[in-house]
Amino acid sequence: MLSPFRRAGLNALPWLVVLPALLASLLFLQQLPMVDVALDPGHSRADVGAAANGLREYQLTFDLAQRVQQRLEAQHVTVRLTREDDQPLTPLLNPGADDDIQAEQAARIAAGGPARIFVSLHFNGGPAALRGTETYYNPERAPDATTNDARLAAALQQDVLSALDSEVGYAAVDRGVKSDLLDGKPYGHFFSLRGPEPSALVENLFLSNPSDAAALHDDATLDALADGCTQGILDYFVAVPAPVP
Repeated sequence: MLSPFRRAGLNALPWLVVLPALLASLLFLQQLPMVDVALDPGHSRADVGAAANGLREYQLTFDLAQRVQQRLEAQHVTVRLTREDDQPLTPLLNPGADDDIQAEQAARIAAGGPARIFVSLHFNGGPAALRGTETYYNPERAPDATTNDARLAAALQQDVLSALDSEVGYAAVDRGVKSDLLDGKPYGHFFSLRGPEPSALVENLFLSNPSDAAALHDDATLDALADGCTQGILDYFVAVPAPVP
C-alpha cells in the first residue's frame, strides 16, 4: 500500500514544508481504524541506522516487524506497520538533522494511527565491545507513562532476553529498561516516544558486536526476537487490559 505521505507528494518537498503537509495528511489518517499495536520498523533506506558485520538495521527491523506482525495476528491482535517498504515517509534530505528526524518520527506516529500501544523496533551500534539488549521509554510522555510505558518496556525487555536464551541458547547481556533521556540525544526524548499511546523502543542486539552479529546471521535468532517481542506485547495486554467501551 502506498504511504499517504508519499501519495501526497511529500518526497518532492523540502523539509520546511514537511510538517504542514503531515498535518494535512492527518485528515486521511484520522480515518484509520483503531488497532492494538502500532509497530514501527526503525529507520529506512534513506536513514539506514546501524550497519556492521554485513548487517543493516533498516533491513533487520523490517524483517523483524513482519515476523512480529504475523505472530500477533495469529493471536487475534490487530497490528499496523508504520512503514510497509524500505522507504522513509518524509523526504529526509538531511537524515542526521534534528528537524528531519522529528518530521520522520512524527510521520511514523501518525502512520501508526490510533492504537493501544506503539512499539518501535531497532538494533544497536557502537563500540565493538558493547553488546546486548536494552529497551527505552519516555517517562514524561504522559502522566501514566511511569506506569504503563515502563511496564510495556519491561515486558519487552524480559521476554526478548528470555526467548533468546530459551530458543537459541544465546545469553544476551541485559542492558536494562531505561529512560530515553539516558541515551543522551541532543533533542532530549526520542521523537518516536512522544506519541499519544504507551510507547517503547527496543534495541534488540548490537550489529557492531561480533557475538551479537554472529547470532543475527542465524535466522533462528530473528525468530526468537520476534517471539520475545510478541510475548512482551501479549504480557502487557494481560497486565493492562483494553478499556471497556
